[in-house]
Amino acid sequence: MARRVRNNLGRRANAARLVALGVLLLCGCATRHDGEFTLAVASIVEIDPVVQLRQGFREVFDDSAFAKARKVRVLEYNAQGDPGLINQVADKIAAEKPDLVYVLGTPLAQAIVNRNRDLYVLQGGATDPVSAGLAKSWEGSGTRYFATSDLPPVETMLSIIAVLTPSVRRLGVLYNPGETNSTAVVARLRSAVATKFHQFGLIERPITSTADIPLSLESLQGRIDAMLLPPDNTVFAAIRQIARISLSNRIPLFATTSDAVKEGALATLNIDYRELGKEAARLALEVLGGKDPGKLPIQYAKNPQIIVGSKTANALRVSLDSVRGRPDVTVQD
Repeated sequence: MARRVRNNLGRRANAARLVALGVLLLCGCATRHDGEFTLAVASIVEIDPVVQLRQGFREVFDDSAFAKARKVRVLEYNAQGDPGLINQVADKIAAEKPDLVYVLGTPLAQAIVNRNRDLYVLQGGATDPVSAGLAKSWEGSGTRYFATSDLPPVETMLSIIAVLTPSVRRLGVLYNPGETNSTAVVARLRSAVATKFHQFGLIERPITSTADIPLSLESLQGRIDAMLLPPDNTVFAAIRQIARISLSNRIPLFATTSDAVKEGALATLNIDYRELGKEAARLALEVLGGKDPGKLPIQYAKNPQIIVGSKTANALRVSLDSVRGRPDVTVQD
């Protein structure tokens, strides 16, 4: 019976993958016509920051003189959160050879660049393109890759944890080591804890998919005082589940997207992903106007606002007196 169940589940998973692949291929099957400008927009998973990055980009790009002066064909690809589809998306884009690729997700950006280094590849919200091997430095990639970054200031987040929850000592960190954006932030967390925030101890739980999250959260129960989530596509695909479990166990949750507070995080760094998407479009237009993408500095979000959830604070009995009135803090109901 167990073998039969596994076989049925395997057939269902394969069927789901084939459906997702079918959707993927349909997105890129059109042939190019002379005089068209082809824009490929590719993402790993549909989460709130990705939606905002894409919307902000299209707002500025579609309204530009460049787009209005020519016929623009847009091809959209999404790996549906399936790591197995990332390479297939990259293969399809490499074969299509669009004039510009706007990619959301570091593993997908790496796969696309590795397949065709002649493509103009713009990554939106790349946490650390240098550590990911996509750019030679923050001052420029030296290639046809260019990017905006959502690298969060980890010391700011650790500071707000220390202010809001001064009794916290054991800090759980959930992340996917397959995402270089996550590993870059976790590496900075380790460094900050070792050099400045000695009161904290990091308890890391690596995952490979959202299916790993329930077991990882269970293994952390009783072992942590708070949880911090780096910017991670896999983790944030399950933010509602993580927030619910954390709140039910009275574990303060800290994150790096504004949507997390709505789901039950105590505090987050509010990076404006829509504005970051707009900045990416401005970079794209500079390159399409003749600038060398390899010489463009990586643009990153500066001075993000800290958002604190008052309902979650009340549920956790966390006083907000220490942050009220701070210009960099917004308290939400």
